[in-house]
Amino acid sequence: MGLLPVLLAILIANGSGVAYSYNLTVRLENGASPLSLDDAYSPFSLLLNQNVFKNVSGQSVSIESVRLNGFEVPWSLEYDSDGNPLVTINSSGGLAPMQEATVELLFAIEIERDAPEINVDNIGRISDIPTELKEAYPLTGIWDLSKLGDPEALIQVADSIRGEEENVILIIKHLLEWFEANMVYASNNTSPQTVWETFIQRRGDCDDQSNLFVLFCRLYGIPAYAAIGPIYLPGQVEDEADQNMRFKTENVGWHGWAMVYLPLRGGGGTWIPVDLTYFRGAYAEGGHIKSKDYLQHITGAALYYRDTVVFIEYINYDHISEYASIRDVLVSSDCVWIEFHQMLPISQPSLFSSALYLALAIVAVASILLIAHSILRRRNRGGLPFEGEGQKAFCLVSSKL
Repeated sequence: MGLLPVLLAILIANGSGVAYSYNLTVRLENGASPLSLDDAYSPFSLLLNQNVFKNVSGQSVSIESVRLNGFEVPWSLEYDSDGNPLVTINSSGGLAPMQEATVELLFAIEIERDAPEINVDNIGRISDIPTELKEAYPLTGIWDLSKLGDPEALIQVADSIRGEEENVILIIKHLLEWFEANMVYASNNTSPQTVWETFIQRRGDCDDQSNLFVLFCRLYGIPAYAAIGPIYLPGQVEDEADQNMRFKTENVGWHGWAMVYLPLRGGGGTWIPVDLTYFRGAYAEGGHIKSKDYLQHITGAALYYRDTVVFIEYINYDHISEYASIRDVLVSSDCVWIEFHQMLPISQPSLFSSALYLALAIVAVASILLIAHSILRRRNRGGLPFEGEGQKAFCLVSSKL
Protein backbone atom coordinates (compact mmCIF):
# COMPACT_ATOMS: atom_id res chain seq x y z
CA MET A 1 0.00 0.00 0.00
CA GLY A 2 1.42 3.39 -0.99
CA LEU A 3 2.08 6.29 1.34
CA LEU A 4 -0.76 8.46 0.02
CA PRO A 5 -3.57 5.94 0.67
CA VAL A 6 -2.16 5.41 4.17
CA LEU A 7 -2.22 9.15 4.87
CA LEU A 8 -5.77 9.41 3.57
CA ALA A 9 -6.84 6.52 5.76
CA ILE A 10 -5.33 8.23 8.79
CA LEU A 11 -7.03 11.49 7.82
CA ILE A 12 -10.45 9.86 7.51
CA ALA A 13 -10.07 7.90 10.73
CA ASN A 14 -9.17 11.03 12.69
CA GLY A 15 -11.73 13.42 11.26
CA SER A 16 -13.21 16.05 13.54
CA GLY A 17 -16.77 14.72 13.55
CA VAL A 18 -19.82 15.48 11.43
CA ALA A 19 -21.27 18.90 10.68
CA TYR A 20 -24.75 20.15 9.92
CA SER A 21 -26.58 23.32 9.12
CA TYR A 22 -29.81 23.81 11.04
CA ASN A 23 -32.49 26.19 9.84
CA LEU A 24 -35.15 27.34 12.30
CA THR A 25 -37.80 29.56 10.71
CA VAL A 26 -40.79 30.87 12.67
CA ARG A 27 -43.57 32.84 11.00
CA LEU A 28 -46.21 34.73 12.97
CA GLU A 29 -49.37 35.68 11.09
CA ASN A 30 -51.19 38.27 13.16
CA GLY A 31 -54.93 38.50 13.52
CA ALA A 32 -57.15 41.52 14.13
CA SER A 33 -55.37 42.94 17.18
CA PRO A 34 -52.09 44.86 17.31
CA LEU A 35 -49.25 43.09 19.12
CA SER A 36 -46.95 44.99 21.43
CA LEU A 37 -43.45 44.23 22.70
CA ASP A 38 -44.34 45.64 26.11
CA ASP A 39 -45.83 42.29 27.11
CA ALA A 40 -43.12 39.61 27.40
CA TYR A 41 -45.73 36.95 26.67
CA SER A 42 -47.32 38.52 23.61
CA PRO A 43 -46.93 36.37 20.48
CA PHE A 44 -44.69 39.00 18.89
CA SER A 45 -42.39 39.09 21.95
CA LEU A 46 -42.20 35.31 21.88
CA LEU A 47 -41.26 35.44 18.20
CA LEU A 48 -38.35 37.79 18.86
CA ASN A 49 -36.96 35.70 21.74
CA GLN A 50 -35.90 32.26 20.58
CA ASN A 51 -34.12 29.42 22.37
CA VAL A 52 -30.99 28.40 20.48
CA PHE A 53 -28.53 25.51 20.54
CA LYS A 54 -25.82 25.57 23.15
CA ASN A 55 -22.17 24.61 23.20
CA VAL A 56 -21.73 21.54 25.37
CA SER A 57 -19.35 18.62 25.50
CA GLY A 58 -19.39 16.78 22.18
CA GLN A 59 -20.84 19.59 20.08
CA SER A 60 -19.83 23.01 18.83
CA VAL A 61 -22.45 25.49 17.63
CA SER A 62 -22.20 28.85 15.90
CA ILE A 63 -25.04 31.19 14.95
CA GLU A 64 -24.48 31.95 11.28
CA SER A 65 -27.31 34.44 10.73
CA VAL A 66 -30.33 36.00 12.39
CA ARG A 67 -32.92 37.51 10.06
CA LEU A 68 -36.21 39.29 10.56
CA ASN A 69 -38.40 39.45 7.47
CA GLY A 70 -35.47 38.50 5.29
CA PHE A 71 -32.98 41.06 6.64
CA GLU A 72 -30.05 40.64 8.99
CA VAL A 73 -30.87 42.35 12.29
CA PRO A 74 -28.98 43.19 15.49
CA TRP A 75 -29.42 40.66 18.25
CA SER A 76 -28.09 39.76 21.66
CA LEU A 77 -27.61 36.52 23.54
CA GLU A 78 -29.28 36.02 26.89
CA TYR A 79 -29.33 33.01 29.22
CA ASP A 80 -32.11 31.51 31.32
CA SER A 81 -31.66 30.33 34.90
CA ASP A 82 -30.51 26.89 33.68
CA GLY A 83 -27.84 28.38 31.42
CA ASN A 84 -29.70 27.84 28.14
CA PRO A 85 -29.04 30.57 25.54
CA LEU A 86 -31.75 32.66 23.89
CA VAL A 87 -31.41 35.00 20.94
CA THR A 88 -33.18 38.30 21.53
CA ILE A 89 -33.78 40.34 18.39
CA ASN A 90 -33.44 44.06 18.96
CA SER A 91 -36.58 45.61 17.52
CA SER A 92 -38.90 48.48 18.32
CA GLY A 93 -42.59 48.88 17.80
CA GLY A 94 -45.05 46.06 17.40
CA LEU A 95 -46.92 44.07 14.81
CA ALA A 96 -49.96 45.68 13.21
CA PRO A 97 -53.22 43.78 12.63
CA MET A 98 -53.21 41.36 9.70
CA GLN A 99 -49.45 41.68 9.26
CA GLU A 100 -46.94 38.88 9.53
CA ALA A 101 -43.33 38.61 10.69
CA THR A 102 -40.76 35.88 10.09
CA VAL A 103 -37.63 35.08 12.08
CA GLU A 104 -34.95 32.91 10.48
CA LEU A 105 -32.06 31.46 12.48
CA LEU A 106 -29.24 29.54 10.79
CA PHE A 107 -26.79 27.46 12.81
CA ALA A 108 -23.62 25.54 11.99
CA ILE A 109 -23.24 22.52 14.25
CA GLU A 110 -20.34 20.10 14.57
CA ILE A 111 -20.80 16.88 16.53
CA GLU A 112 -18.12 14.55 17.81
CA ARG A 113 -19.00 12.04 20.52
CA ASP A 114 -17.87 8.58 21.46
CA ALA A 115 -19.97 6.24 23.57
CA PRO A 116 -18.43 5.68 27.01
CA GLU A 117 -17.14 2.35 28.18
CA ILE A 118 -19.04 1.48 31.35
CA ASN A 119 -17.02 -0.66 33.75
CA VAL A 120 -19.53 -1.55 36.45
CA ASP A 121 -16.74 -2.39 38.90
CA ASN A 122 -15.44 1.20 38.69
CA ILE A 123 -18.75 2.91 39.49
CA GLY A 124 -19.10 4.30 42.99
CA ARG A 125 -21.86 4.57 45.55
CA ILE A 126 -24.27 7.39 46.34
CA SER A 127 -22.01 8.31 49.26
CA ASP A 128 -19.19 8.98 46.76
CA ILE A 129 -21.13 11.88 45.22
CA PRO A 130 -19.97 15.27 46.58
CA THR A 131 -22.57 16.97 48.76
CA GLU A 132 -22.34 20.24 46.84
CA LEU A 133 -23.12 18.42 43.59
CA LYS A 134 -26.19 16.76 45.11
CA GLU A 135 -27.37 20.14 46.37
CA ALA A 136 -27.12 21.59 42.84
CA TYR A 137 -29.83 19.14 41.68
CA PRO A 138 -32.58 19.45 44.30
CA LEU A 139 -36.23 18.44 44.25
CA THR A 140 -37.36 21.70 42.68
CA GLY A 141 -39.03 22.91 39.49
CA ILE A 142 -41.00 20.09 37.88
CA TRP A 143 -39.46 17.70 40.42
CA ASP A 144 -40.96 19.54 43.42
CA LEU A 145 -42.68 16.87 45.52
CA SER A 146 -45.36 19.34 46.62
CA LYS A 147 -46.62 19.40 43.02
CA LEU A 148 -47.36 15.67 43.05
CA GLY A 149 -50.85 14.36 43.70
CA ASP A 150 -49.59 11.85 46.27
CA PRO A 151 -45.85 12.22 46.96
CA GLU A 152 -45.82 9.34 49.42
CA ALA A 153 -47.11 6.89 46.82
CA LEU A 154 -44.29 7.78 44.45
CA ILE A 155 -41.67 7.63 47.21
CA GLN A 156 -42.85 4.13 48.16
CA VAL A 157 -42.43 2.96 44.57
CA ALA A 158 -39.00 4.60 44.40
CA ASP A 159 -37.92 2.82 47.58
CA SER A 160 -39.17 -0.54 46.32
CA ILE A 161 -37.21 -0.12 43.08
CA ARG A 162 -33.96 0.69 44.82
CA GLY A 163 -34.19 -1.65 47.77
CA GLU A 164 -30.96 -1.48 49.76
CA GLU A 165 -28.74 -0.84 46.76
CA GLU A 166 -26.07 1.87 47.05
CA ASN A 167 -24.09 1.40 43.83
CA VAL A 168 -25.25 4.09 41.40
CA ILE A 169 -25.04 2.05 38.19
CA LEU A 170 -26.98 -0.81 39.77
CA ILE A 171 -29.65 1.63 40.96
CA ILE A 172 -29.92 2.86 37.38
CA LYS A 173 -30.21 -0.79 36.28
CA HIS A 174 -33.12 -1.37 38.68
CA LEU A 175 -34.82 1.83 37.49
CA LEU A 176 -34.50 0.85 33.84
CA GLU A 177 -35.94 -2.58 34.57
CA TRP A 178 -38.93 -0.91 36.25
CA PHE A 179 -39.44 1.49 33.32
CA GLU A 180 -39.28 -1.33 30.78
CA ALA A 181 -41.81 -3.39 32.73
CA ASN A 182 -44.22 -0.60 33.71
CA MET A 183 -44.04 2.37 31.34
CA VAL A 184 -45.90 2.46 28.02
CA TYR A 185 -44.64 4.72 25.26
CA ALA A 186 -47.27 7.24 24.08
CA SER A 187 -46.37 9.84 21.47
CA ASN A 188 -49.66 11.64 21.01
CA ASN A 189 -49.08 14.41 23.54
CA THR A 190 -49.38 18.00 22.29
CA SER A 191 -47.61 19.32 25.39
CA PRO A 192 -45.41 17.80 28.10
CA GLN A 193 -47.16 15.99 30.93
CA THR A 194 -46.47 16.71 34.56
CA VAL A 195 -44.28 14.17 36.30
CA TRP A 196 -47.25 13.09 38.36
CA GLU A 197 -49.38 12.43 35.26
CA THR A 198 -46.62 10.30 33.77
CA PHE A 199 -46.23 8.34 37.00
CA ILE A 200 -49.90 7.72 37.71
CA GLN A 201 -50.78 6.87 34.09
CA ARG A 202 -47.62 4.80 33.57
CA ARG A 203 -47.32 6.21 30.06
CA GLY A 204 -45.59 9.08 28.26
CA ASP A 205 -43.28 10.03 25.43
CA CYS A 206 -39.52 10.44 25.54
CA ASP A 207 -39.32 13.64 27.58
CA ASP A 208 -42.20 12.63 29.88
CA GLN A 209 -40.43 9.42 30.83
CA SER A 210 -37.09 11.20 31.14
CA ASN A 211 -38.56 13.71 33.58
CA LEU A 212 -39.89 10.90 35.75
CA PHE A 213 -36.53 9.09 35.61
CA VAL A 214 -34.80 12.28 36.78
CA LEU A 215 -37.22 12.58 39.69
CA PHE A 216 -36.40 9.05 40.87
CA CYS A 217 -32.67 9.80 40.64
CA ARG A 218 -32.97 13.01 42.64
CA LEU A 219 -35.03 11.25 45.29
CA TYR A 220 -32.05 8.91 45.77
CA GLY A 221 -29.56 11.79 45.88
CA ILE A 222 -28.17 11.10 42.39
CA PRO A 223 -27.66 14.30 40.34
CA ALA A 224 -29.69 14.19 37.13
CA TYR A 225 -31.43 16.51 34.69
CA ALA A 226 -33.41 16.30 31.44
CA ALA A 227 -32.33 17.36 27.94
CA ILE A 228 -34.03 17.68 24.56
CA GLY A 229 -32.78 18.12 21.01
CA PRO A 230 -33.15 17.08 17.39
CA ILE A 231 -31.91 13.83 15.85
CA TYR A 232 -30.80 13.88 12.24
CA LEU A 233 -33.16 11.50 10.41
CA PRO A 234 -32.58 11.90 6.66
CA GLY A 235 -35.74 11.75 4.60
CA GLN A 236 -38.17 12.18 7.48
CA VAL A 237 -40.71 14.94 6.85
CA GLU A 238 -43.45 15.80 9.33
CA ASP A 239 -46.23 18.39 9.37
CA GLU A 240 -48.21 18.54 12.60
CA ALA A 241 -50.75 20.98 13.99
CA ASP A 242 -51.91 21.97 17.46
CA GLN A 243 -54.90 24.27 16.97
CA ASN A 244 -53.47 27.51 15.48
CA MET A 245 -49.86 26.29 15.72
CA ARG A 246 -48.11 24.29 12.98
CA PHE A 247 -44.80 22.48 13.20
CA LYS A 248 -42.99 21.34 10.08
CA THR A 249 -39.76 19.35 10.22
CA GLU A 250 -37.42 18.03 7.55
CA ASN A 251 -34.72 15.44 8.36
CA VAL A 252 -35.45 16.04 12.03
CA GLY A 253 -36.95 14.05 14.87
CA TRP A 254 -37.14 15.72 18.28
CA HIS A 255 -36.16 13.70 21.31
CA GLY A 256 -35.70 13.86 25.07
CA TRP A 257 -33.44 11.93 27.45
CA ALA A 258 -32.03 12.03 30.98
CA MET A 259 -28.48 12.94 31.98
CA VAL A 260 -27.21 11.23 35.13
CA TYR A 261 -24.02 11.61 37.16
CA LEU A 262 -21.93 8.49 37.77
CA PRO A 263 -19.39 8.72 40.61
CA LEU A 264 -16.18 6.73 40.18
CA ARG A 265 -14.63 4.67 42.95
CA GLY A 266 -11.24 6.30 42.56
CA GLY A 267 -12.74 9.78 42.82
CA GLY A 268 -14.43 12.13 40.40
CA GLY A 269 -17.25 11.12 38.11
CA THR A 270 -18.84 11.50 34.71
CA TRP A 271 -22.19 12.45 33.18
CA ILE A 272 -23.94 9.87 31.02
CA PRO A 273 -27.14 9.93 28.96
CA VAL A 274 -29.87 7.50 29.94
CA ASP A 275 -32.25 7.09 27.02
CA LEU A 276 -35.60 5.56 27.91
CA THR A 277 -37.15 5.32 24.46
CA TYR A 278 -34.69 5.62 21.55
CA PHE A 279 -31.47 3.64 21.70
CA ARG A 280 -29.54 1.04 19.73
CA GLY A 281 -31.09 -2.39 20.22
CA ALA A 282 -34.47 -1.12 21.46
CA TYR A 283 -37.55 -3.18 20.69
CA ALA A 284 -41.25 -2.82 21.49
CA GLU A 285 -43.28 -5.38 23.39
CA GLY A 286 -46.89 -4.61 24.28
CA GLY A 287 -46.25 -0.87 24.16
CA HIS A 288 -43.19 -1.15 26.41
CA ILE A 289 -39.77 -0.24 25.02
CA LYS A 290 -37.23 -2.83 26.10
CA SER A 291 -33.56 -3.74 25.77
CA LYS A 292 -31.50 -6.91 25.77
CA ASP A 293 -29.04 -5.28 28.16
CA TYR A 294 -29.73 -2.28 30.36
CA LEU A 295 -26.45 -0.64 29.30
CA GLN A 296 -27.94 -0.20 25.81
CA HIS A 297 -29.93 2.68 27.31
CA ILE A 298 -26.57 4.37 27.99
CA THR A 299 -23.92 3.33 25.47
CA GLY A 300 -26.55 3.01 22.70
CA ALA A 301 -28.38 6.24 23.59
CA ALA A 302 -29.49 8.48 20.73
CA LEU A 303 -26.74 10.90 21.74
CA TYR A 304 -24.27 8.30 20.42
CA TYR A 305 -26.46 6.07 18.25
CA ARG A 306 -27.53 8.92 15.96
CA ASP A 307 -26.31 12.43 15.21
CA THR A 308 -28.17 14.19 17.99
CA VAL A 309 -27.85 17.82 19.04
CA VAL A 310 -28.43 19.12 22.56
CA PHE A 311 -30.89 22.02 22.37
CA ILE A 312 -32.03 22.71 25.93
CA GLU A 313 -30.97 21.26 29.28
CA TYR A 314 -33.65 21.40 31.98
CA ILE A 315 -31.93 21.49 35.34
CA ASN A 316 -34.08 23.27 37.92
CA TYR A 317 -36.51 25.49 36.01
CA ASP A 318 -40.17 24.46 35.71
CA HIS A 319 -40.21 24.28 31.93
CA ILE A 320 -43.51 22.39 31.80
CA SER A 321 -45.41 25.27 33.40
CA GLU A 322 -43.54 27.72 31.17
CA TYR A 323 -44.44 25.78 28.03
CA ALA A 324 -48.07 25.53 29.14
CA SER A 325 -48.21 29.31 29.66
CA ILE A 326 -46.72 30.01 26.23
CA ARG A 327 -49.06 27.56 24.56
CA ASP A 328 -52.07 29.16 26.28
CA VAL A 329 -51.00 32.58 25.01
CA LEU A 330 -50.66 31.38 21.42
CA VAL A 331 -53.79 29.23 21.37
CA SER A 332 -55.95 31.97 22.90
CA SER A 333 -54.76 34.53 20.33
CA ASP A 334 -56.12 34.97 16.81
CA CYS A 335 -52.60 34.57 15.40
CA VAL A 336 -51.13 31.68 13.45
CA TRP A 337 -47.73 30.38 14.59
CA ILE A 338 -45.75 28.28 12.08
CA GLU A 339 -42.37 26.69 12.85
CA PHE A 340 -40.09 25.06 10.30
CA HIS A 341 -37.05 22.98 11.27
CA GLN A 342 -34.58 21.67 8.73
CA MET A 343 -31.29 19.83 9.33
CA LEU A 344 -28.84 19.27 6.48
CA PRO A 345 -25.34 17.77 6.45
CA ILE A 346 -22.47 20.04 5.49
CA SER A 347 -20.53 18.20 2.79
CA GLN A 348 -17.09 19.18 4.06
CA PRO A 349 -17.61 19.72 7.77
CA SER A 350 -14.06 20.34 8.84
CA LEU A 351 -12.29 22.20 6.05
CA PHE A 352 -11.90 25.07 8.51
CA SER A 353 -9.97 22.77 10.84
CA SER A 354 -6.28 23.63 11.11
CA ALA A 355 -5.54 19.97 11.73
CA LEU A 356 -7.14 19.07 8.42
CA TYR A 357 -5.21 21.77 6.59
CA LEU A 358 -2.03 20.30 8.00
CA ALA A 359 -3.05 16.78 6.98
CA LEU A 360 -3.96 17.92 3.46
CA ALA A 361 -0.62 19.68 3.18
CA ILE A 362 1.13 16.46 4.15
CA VAL A 363 -0.91 14.57 1.57
CA ALA A 364 -0.03 17.15 -1.10
CA VAL A 365 3.68 16.92 -0.32
CA ALA A 366 3.48 13.14 -0.33
CA SER A 367 1.74 13.25 -3.71
CA ILE A 368 4.53 15.39 -5.17
CA LEU A 369 7.17 13.05 -3.76
CA LEU A 370 5.38 10.03 -5.16
CA ILE A 371 5.10 11.62 -8.58
CA ALA A 372 8.74 12.68 -8.54
CA HIS A 373 9.78 9.21 -7.47
CA SER A 374 7.67 7.66 -10.23
CA ILE A 375 9.20 9.98 -12.85
CA LEU A 376 12.76 9.26 -11.77
CA ARG A 377 12.16 5.52 -11.57
CA ARG A 378 10.60 5.43 -15.05
CA ARG A 379 13.36 7.57 -16.51
CA ASN A 380 15.92 5.12 -15.17
CA ARG A 381 13.96 2.32 -16.87
CA GLY A 382 13.63 4.30 -20.10
CA GLY A 383 9.84 4.62 -19.82
CA LEU A 384 7.59 7.67 -20.04
CA PRO A 385 6.17 9.32 -16.92
CA PHE A 386 2.46 8.87 -16.05
CA GLU A 387 1.81 6.01 -18.41
CA GLY A 388 0.46 2.55 -17.94
CA GLU A 389 -0.12 1.19 -14.45
CA GLY A 390 1.48 4.10 -12.64
CA GLN A 391 -0.83 6.60 -14.29
CA LYS A 392 -3.95 4.66 -13.36
CA ALA A 393 -2.84 4.32 -9.74
CA PHE A 394 -2.22 8.04 -9.40
CA CYS A 395 -5.57 8.92 -10.97
CA LEU A 396 -7.40 6.61 -8.60
CA VAL A 397 -5.71 8.11 -5.58
CA SER A 398 -6.18 11.71 -6.72
CA SER A 399 -9.89 11.12 -7.35
CA LYS A 400 -10.37 10.48 -3.63
CA LEU A 401 -9.10 13.93 -2.72
